[in-house]
Amino acid sequence: MSDTPNPAYTLDLAGTVLRFICDPARLAPVLAWWFDRPSSSARPHLTVSLELEPHADRLDIPNTLLKTKTVDGTGGFVIHDGLFSGRMNRADGTAAIRAKAALAQGQLKRVLEQIMYQAYYSARALAGETAFLIHSSAAIVDGRGYLFVGPSEAGKTTAIQNSAQYHVLGDEMNLVRAEDDGFVLEGTPFNGSFREKSPGRAPLAAVLLLSQAPHHRLLAVDPGEATAALAAEVVPMVGLDELPDAATVPNMVDAAAALVETVPVRKLELLPDAGFWQEITREFGPDTHA
Repeated sequence: MSDTPNPAYTLDLAGTVLRFICDPARLAPVLAWWFDRPSSSARPHLTVSLELEPHADRLDIPNTLLKTKTVDGTGGFVIHDGLFSGRMNRADGTAAIRAKAALAQGQLKRVLEQIMYQAYYSARALAGETAFLIHSSAAIVDGRGYLFVGPSEAGKTTAIQNSAQYHVLGDEMNLVRAEDDGFVLEGTPFNGSFREKSPGRAPLAAVLLLSQAPHHRLLAVDPGEATAALAAEVVPMVGLDELPDAATVPNMVDAAAALVETVPVRKLELLPDAGFWQEITREFGPDTHA
């Protein structure tokens, strides 16, 4: 990781571009190292002043940022008694975020990522995009994308750890976007501690709802059940200057329902080995299992 001052880091998330102007300047190369992705040269949709605030207190980290967030109606926001604070200006496409300095250290950068989800949704609105973030792991096989979804301990990490022979997009957070001929899956750099991934995008061939079992098996799933399971993993479409409201959950359900209507969804019961790929490729594509 370079110590050369570089005050800006630009992140391109499937065409929605965020530029972070960093204070201190050394934060920019830290972000580039953490995300394992160089700064993009694309023109930003949202430019964010990201400032680390020194503090002496020990951090109290909430389970979710959104439940501890307040907004003032003029673009200002505070999260969890000042863990994050800032302001969003939609008129000129700028925002300011102040974060406790410890959030740029070690695994606490995972918390810093969460405010970036909100910044992404603010930038998405400015860009006129409709892609959404979903908690998932994902891989590309033979040019086709496969999305693994499930609650904690369902097997997302197991699935992706046993996909090293393929193009791994990530183990934590991916982007899904509707296009004219179907949905496209694209990886994100979030969860920088997982290094066995690389950028990529592919048509989404299937969504696999995971559960660990003493066998490998694909099962049909009721569309309503599939929609509920997927909606629970969609990251709420809430921007920096917004709170969850009456439309938030319906928007998550609508995104999930559109996916279920277009892309095959199956339950995948799996063991902690790579044999499940034989089941997937048998149904959805050429058997490329090594």
